[in-house]
Amino acid sequence: MELLGSRRIHDGKVVNLRVDTLRGENGKPHDVEVVEHAEAVAVIVRPRPHEMLLVKQYRHPLGRDHWEIVAGGMDPGESPEEAAARELREETGYVAHRVERLWSAFTAPGFCTELLHFCVVDGYDIGERAGFDEGEESMELGIFALDELWRKIRANELTDSKTQIAVLWARSERS
Repeated sequence: MELLGSRRIHDGKVVNLRVDTLRGENGKPHDVEVVEHAEAVAVIVRPRPHEMLLVKQYRHPLGRDHWEIVAGGMDPGESPEEAAARELREETGYVAHRVERLWSAFTAPGFCTELLHFCVVDGYDIGERAGFDEGEESMELGIFALDELWRKIRANELTDSKTQIAVLWARSERS
């Protein structure tokens, strides 16, 4: 593929949109829409080996509340471990003792640049939430058994992909 040009369509707070014109192998140009998104973290917290912490928050694109693992964008210059600890504090009030990055994955490489770093928290203290964004005030915390989460996934009741991946990882780690 050869990049022939790029047009900026939108610069937003969370995402940017550009349209790239590419020349394919057949020589014909075609447009590709690209959503630019900063790197982000997905934070796995297991109070006990058979449990996982989730947060419930309103997700406007879905028009409803949604259970998922702690997650959020990385600030410039922040490591995945630092971002995971910050997001955990902002969303739950939990203060991580240690954070380990497990792996990274592109969330939707067909149209988006977001690279998601999966991290696991090893120990925490419960504190007060600090530094959260508008819209996160009403977040609810829940601790769920991994078997219950697996049932919810299979029943299409837990549809967040990063949370599904985290549950699968945690189920494989407990054995």
